[in-house]
Formats: sequence, C-alpha cells, structure tokens
Amino acid sequence: MGAPLNDRSWLTRRRFLQGASAVALGAAAAATPLSLVAAGDDHGRLRQPGSLPFPNRPAGQPQPDLAPELAPIDHIVLVMQENHSFDSYFGMLPHRVRGRRHVDGFPRLGRDGRPLVFQEDAQGQVFQAFPMPNACQLVGHPGQNWIASHTAFDSGRLDGFVRASGEVAVGFWDDRTMPFYYSLATHFPVCDRFFCSTLCQTYPNRVFAMAATAAGLIATTNPPPEVHPANGHLFDLLEGHGIPWVDFFTDLPSPGLFGRAWALQRLGRNLLGPFGTIQATIAAFGQAVQAGTLPPVVMVETDYGHASEEDPQNVQAGETFVAGIVQALMANPKVWERTLLLYYYDEHGGYFDHVPPPRALNPGDGSHPQLPDGVPSFGDDYTRLGFRVPAVVVSPWARRDFVSHTVFDHTSVLRTIEVKWNLPALTLRDANANDLRSCLVRRGPAPFLEPPALAAAPPTQPTGDPVADSNFCATTPGAAGQLPPPVSGHDR
Repeated sequence: MGAPLNDRSWLTRRRFLQGASAVALGAAAAATPLSLVAAGDDHGRLRQPGSLPFPNRPAGQPQPDLAPELAPIDHIVLVMQENHSFDSYFGMLPHRVRGRRHVDGFPRLGRDGRPLVFQEDAQGQVFQAFPMPNACQLVGHPGQNWIASHTAFDSGRLDGFVRASGEVAVGFWDDRTMPFYYSLATHFPVCDRFFCSTLCQTYPNRVFAMAATAAGLIATTNPPPEVHPANGHLFDLLEGHGIPWVDFFTDLPSPGLFGRAWALQRLGRNLLGPFGTIQATIAAFGQAVQAGTLPPVVMVETDYGHASEEDPQNVQAGETFVAGIVQALMANPKVWERTLLLYYYDEHGGYFDHVPPPRALNPGDGSHPQLPDGVPSFGDDYTRLGFRVPAVVVSPWARRDFVSHTVFDHTSVLRTIEVKWNLPALTLRDANANDLRSCLVRRGPAPFLEPPALAAAPPTQPTGDPVADSNFCATTPGAAGQLPPPVSGHDR
C-alpha cells in the first residue's frame, strides 16, 4: 500500500477506475468538545453499536411522531461528488450572496477582494488564496493522502496545505464558475460544519459513508480493496429490514467495495448501470422519478473519470451532472414532495479549509488505520474528522434561509436513514452522530413545495462536452491557467 500514499498520477487514477469498472461490468481542532461530534443519548451516554434510535419502537419502521421532520420523506437521495473542501467552493458564498452572510466561509477579504489566507511552502515562500483561472484543475495536485492531509492539519494549525501540495491548494472557485452550485446554496440549507469522516482519501471516506468505519483503510488503492466491515454496512441494514435501495451508477458503483461476489448478486437489481455517460445516468434516474418508482434509499453516482470533480477534471462537468439530477427530481412534483436529496463530497481533495476538524470517536468495531511501514499515525486512530466539504440539503421540507452550524460527517447521513426507519447503528460513529433533521421543518407547509428557479449549469469549456473538456484539462499543458506567484512580505 505504499504507492497509494502518493496518489498524484491522473493516469494511475484512470487505470484504477477502469479496473474497478471492469469488476462492476464483470459484476474545532483539539479543543473542540467531543460532545459536538458525539451526540449521545438523552442522558449524555454514548449510544452503542446495534442500538436503535427509538429503542421502545419496532425496528425497520418509520416513527413519524418521534421524527416528525422525516415523516413526509419517503426517499433519501445521495449525490456524493469528489475531492473539494468547503472553502474551495463555498468560501466566497457569504461574500457574494447577501442572504448567506452567516455561512462560515473565508473570514476576511483584502481590498482586492482576495481572501486574507496565507500559506507557506517548504521553501518559505508565501502564497495567498486566489480564484482559479478557469474550471480546469492541475494534474495530481493538490493531494489528500494520509500524510498530506495530516501535514495540512498540522495539529490544528492548518498551515500545511501548500507545504503538502503546492500553491494550488489555496485556489478556489466561486459563482462565476459554478453558478448552479451557488444558486443551490442560496436557496437550500447549507451545512458549514459538514466534515468528511477521516483525514485521508476517497476509499476510506466512502466506506465510512456506507459503513460508519473505514475498516482499516487509509488510502485509495489499485486494484480496489474488498472491504468487509466487522459490523456490516448500510445495505445489510436495509436488506435485513426489507427496505429497498438502488444505486444508479455511471461507471463505478461505490457499494462494489464490499466485494465482487456481493456486487454481482445485486447487479441489475440494486446496482443499476454502468450507464456509461452522465447524460444516460441522469436519464435513467429521471425515468424512475417520472414513473414514481424510486425506492426509499437512492445513490446516484457520476462518471468518476470525467465528472466527479477530482483533479484534473473540469469542475463544471460535475456541476452539470448534479444539476441534471436535481432538475430531474424537481420535474415530478409528487416525487419531489416526498424526497430529501443531499449534495456533498467524499473528502477535501487537498484544497484549503480554514475550520479545524474536531476530534471523533474511533468506530469501536476493532478497526484501526492499517499504516504501511514508515507512515506515521499522527496520533490519529480514526479519532479525528477530516476537513469540511460542501453540503447542501435539498428538499421541499428544507428550512428556508437556514445555515446549519451543527457538526455533521458522513455518518450523519447513515444516522438520518437510521432515524427515519428506526434501524440499528453500525458503529459508535453513526450511533452518536448528529442527524440532518435540524435542516428540515417540523410542521407546517413545505417551504419549497414549489421548487425555486435555479441558475443553469453553464456548458463546459471549450467544447461543451463534459468528457472532452475534462480530457482537455488533463492532457493540455497549462490548461488550468497561470497561478499567482508568491507574495512578498509587505503584501501580507
């Protein structure tokens, strides 16, 4: 597992995606109180794995009187993109949208409108946060492996992003490049304390999102691992209680991490795909929406090679995908009325964020980070959340003009599903996570029964074809534009 710790090669990432698709085709820093991360029960005690949200009620059944916010919700739709921190996308949100001034984005701007964020590289050069020139990203930079993420964290000082990954780590985008995302975040609840679950790469965080544990993983490896969490995973819970689920996937189903044989048994029934293009995935999802056949729990997965927003992809390609899914959902009022969609990211991708991730509980399932020889633990036994990621709760029942400052992570999504259907917790993480009910109204009319008018996702550049334009970003020297030089001492 040495190579994945330097996961900076786009070609390596592409080989991984192709290999994984073949399987599918063949088949507040240290001072933050723990109580902000671990909600506990009504008496302040830690809830245990296997515990029910409502212990005196039958498992596997909604409890509308005890969870009235979720009573009108029949479908929970999860759209997880890749590799961006909250500040890299929404750092400018409070400075650009009047109604979002309470969002915790970049704290201060200079006279030139640039955030007053400064980071040193390993040579002592200082770089200031800057808007990325266009929708392209660099090839393989920034990085977010175990070492890079903990270097960026630097015991809560958050001064190691550029040292770990180069000056691009303090690059960001705003509404000029991503008008649809800013429109979505203008209308629906923004969660500005939504952290990924661990300070490392995609696979550990995606396994956390499905199983409330990383099961020992610290890296994205090629070939992909076969993961068997000690306490099972979300799909075990759903199937064990007769709750239908489905994953519309373009090229790679994340649940396939739980094994080839397991995935093959569900291909065509729960795992629907590969659809091959984001347009085809959007169409398949849209057909299910129009037919009224969405099951209770739905994942919708993008083209990970071209439209997941991982570097060096064109970030607007991913925005096009998310916009298509949201618009397809809103197109059937009867289905929209009964749905909660969460738009969020698996991890920060190496990009800067100014909020220190809080401490967290080890999952308590016997798992610990499996570190290769020579890789330090940094004192992290899955006991620190990862950096913040963008997260927006999209639903007719979402609270209007609401910004959530509650600490969430990927296991909060599991907790929300568990609360909705009174399902047993998988590990200490989801058992004690805050669920998303605070983003929804408890009673009264649905604030967004009539969906708001959202800005369109702009065509990707230069051709308007997301695949071609992500390939352009990946293969054309200088496609991401000229990055600013270091600042001199008097500029700080």
